[in-house]
Amino acid sequence: MLSSLSGKGLLFIGLTVFLQACSYSVIVSNQRGTAQPDPMNHELGFYQGKQVMVIDTVVPLSLLQNNVMAVPVCAEGGFHSVEYKITFGAMLRNTFTFGKRKSIKVKYVCLKESND
Repeated sequence: MLSSLSGKGLLFIGLTVFLQACSYSVIVSNQRGTAQPDPMNHELGFYQGKQVMVIDTVVPLSLLQNNVMAVPVCAEGGFHSVEYKITFGAMLRNTFTFGKRKSIKVKYVCLKESND
């Protein structure tokens, strides 16, 4: 009985690790611009010290309609970086709804406002 439980546990852990690898993200960054600072953001990595806005939504898709998502405009009109992320759950939602609903998660950082 104990060996059966450990085998199931190992299978579950292996499956979880495999499915986690099905997630990916793409970051497009403006190398010449300065990001809007946020001293309260202590997130490690790329977003540390930057003011991050997140859009996490599910959009309906149609073959006959081209959907466009508008991102709120930054103060100076420019982006420092934009990240588009796909997770395994989002892929499953798209698969089981036959492509009619898509989960979208976008993180973006605006350019720092000039002090003129």
